[in-house]
Amino acid sequence: MLRSFLILAIRNFFKNRTYSVINIFGLSVGLAAFIMLSLFVKYESSYDTYHKDHERIYMVMQLVNTANEITTWTQLPAPVSVELENKYAEVEEAITIREIWGEYLSSTKERTFYEENGYYANPDIFDLFRINFIAGNKETALDAPMKIVLTETIAKKLFPDVNPIGQNILVDSKRTYQVSAVIEDIPFNSNARPSYLLSFETHKSVFNEDYFEHWDWHGARVYIKLKENVDAKLFESKIKYLLDEFIEDRDEEIQLKPIWMVHLRQGSEDGYWIAILLYGTVGLFTLLLAAINFINLTTAYSLTRAKEIGVKKIVGCSRISLMKQFLGESLIVVFISLLVAFTITEAALPLFNRIVSVPLNIKYIEDWTFTLFIIGITTLTGILSGLYPALVLSSLNPLSTIKNQFFDSNRFKKFSMRKGLIIFQLVMSILFVITTLGVLGQFNYFQNKDLGFEKQNLLICRTKETEKVKINEFSALRDELLQIPDVEEASISYNTPFYSSWGQTMNWEGAPDGEKINCRYNRAYATFLNTLKIDLLAGRHFDVSRAVDSNACIVNETFVKVAGWSLEEAIGKRVWDLDYTIIGVVKDFHEQSPFTKIKPYFLYSHPGYLTHDKDINIRVADASNKETIREIESILEDFFPESNFEFGLFDENINNGTNKVYAGMAKTFGFFSVVSIVIAIIGLFALVSFSSKRKIKEIGIRKVLGARSIQIYAKLAREYLILIILANLIAIPLGILFGKTDPSYYKQEDNYSQLFWIMILSIVITLLTISIQVIKSARSNPVESLRYE
Repeated sequence: MLRSFLILAIRNFFKNRTYSVINIFGLSVGLAAFIMLSLFVKYESSYDTYHKDHERIYMVMQLVNTANEITTWTQLPAPVSVELENKYAEVEEAITIREIWGEYLSSTKERTFYEENGYYANPDIFDLFRINFIAGNKETALDAPMKIVLTETIAKKLFPDVNPIGQNILVDSKRTYQVSAVIEDIPFNSNARPSYLLSFETHKSVFNEDYFEHWDWHGARVYIKLKENVDAKLFESKIKYLLDEFIEDRDEEIQLKPIWMVHLRQGSEDGYWIAILLYGTVGLFTLLLAAINFINLTTAYSLTRAKEIGVKKIVGCSRISLMKQFLGESLIVVFISLLVAFTITEAALPLFNRIVSVPLNIKYIEDWTFTLFIIGITTLTGILSGLYPALVLSSLNPLSTIKNQFFDSNRFKKFSMRKGLIIFQLVMSILFVITTLGVLGQFNYFQNKDLGFEKQNLLICRTKETEKVKINEFSALRDELLQIPDVEEASISYNTPFYSSWGQTMNWEGAPDGEKINCRYNRAYATFLNTLKIDLLAGRHFDVSRAVDSNACIVNETFVKVAGWSLEEAIGKRVWDLDYTIIGVVKDFHEQSPFTKIKPYFLYSHPGYLTHDKDINIRVADASNKETIREIESILEDFFPESNFEFGLFDENINNGTNKVYAGMAKTFGFFSVVSIVIAIIGLFALVSFSSKRKIKEIGIRKVLGARSIQIYAKLAREYLILIILANLIAIPLGILFGKTDPSYYKQEDNYSQLFWIMILSIVITLLTISIQVIKSARSNPVESLRYE
């Protein structure tokens, strides 16, 4: 019997090549979309799961409750790990790591590279995290100061022709480290991806500072591994107020977050988690659209097999046997589609990887669980997609099928499931388009949003700590820069908006006992606000000639509002343990991503020395003037003769991961909008074909009685117009509601005219899709129509 089913399926395939190719194409596209999006969701959900016993590894965080918000900090005091491991029996291992925030590594003058992802760590990092050694060993890799561990990629960049072990590396042109080990590159799906490692003992030796002696410094990441069968929630409640034992006047609670969840729910923000859910939803609905299209095409195609079904039932073929046949044919088509889908996926993955900015690939054997998952979903799709046509076709009356009268039965006149499926397809296609335009509009809104400072023609020079400068006074550097005709202003600061940021909780004059504000803060020279063109709303700028300004500060509007002052009242108020006096209030500006709410901001005066880490901000009249750029670089090289530095045009996307997510989402939704529209068009064509053939005698009679082709066209097209209008009435409100779920704090204004044009476009596409078949039916010879059996 199986052989008979297979032969029949192959014969039907070649007999109806066009139908078969369209059916396989539609299903293949849907499956390929589902595979790619499943790969992406699986990848994004797999962060740090490659570590041994990852389900027992947690990142330790602190929940900070302040007057303006409740937020989660990923940075803690370094000694937390020591306290947890020594004091609590539930902890198997605990480590501290700390980002270095970038250094220049040199093996020779020609081979000098800026590496951002350096980390301080202790040797126990090799026990908690899975880090594979290529050369050297974990026992001696970080057992003494001035040793450095390189990843394979960095080692090859610095030492392409020699064994790196034992070689010396010059860091920031002044410190020499010895390569003690080379490790495999850390997988991309990891929250901590060091390109090189130094020990905390090295930091202590170089800077004469021990992080593990400071409970008031919140700048380290802490990870712990709990022993087996330890209840993480119960243990979290046990250590909830650990920081209270060592830090006074702080309202902070310890939280544990599973290491695999850190990437999806970064800090207290759920925006990225929502984005991943959207990707998964798009994949499921694209597959569902393809399955619905398969059902419609199969049902429409059944018209050509009515006599076959009738004859088989007359000669004794059971309903179960017919159902098995149709389900078997459905599964054959589905698995052929799966093979085509894998081919499409392989071809489209490089493009999709660029869209979502991750290195996805299919490993059929190595990742056999994912392969089985896709095969299982495909099998389920084939069964569910073939079940409805099989049930309907196997239940047909054999005499009616022989006479081609089964579509005139009351059951088929009243049955509207097929139209319901088409409406669902149209709703999803329109919803995809609305969502795509919404995400794209939101992305463009942020790209063009007023940031509160002037980003055009702003140059940034980031220099590392240095012992040798021409003159250790920024005023001298600024004077030379201002001699260049195109340079309008210059300043120096610890941080620059979008490049780096510091956070701090601080109290204010008149605050209730224990109440604090969670704010961002910076230290900058007197010309900082003018350089960035940030508006001053009240008070004055810093004045380097006033000694009192060493204890002065400037805050933003949000700080003033949270503290409960008016702009005028804020001037003269004291903040941050009442050590700083407010002398000015600036207009709110985006210090971090424009997707998140502007936080209170605190700025205090920079003394102007040049030896420490710093950002030099330079405002020019025309950043495209290459001669000006060369002159600025020449002055910087003169002032920092032994330092490497980064210099270039301000880039608002430099640390804006959310921006990349939005850009990727806009492209992804755009791509799958096209896919869904194509699938919906195929589904519509199937319904038109089915309906036209069902009404072929009616068309013939109307033409004999004098109806014109345009009248018949209008009658046949009317039901599809009703379907598309109904789909719009469902999809547009859903699209508006869907847009409200955008996690961005600042949103673009609703563009309802855009929704009107989407409706018009959907109607036009529907009419164009149905016109071919409807016009063909309307213009058919009535004699031939009346002969139709």
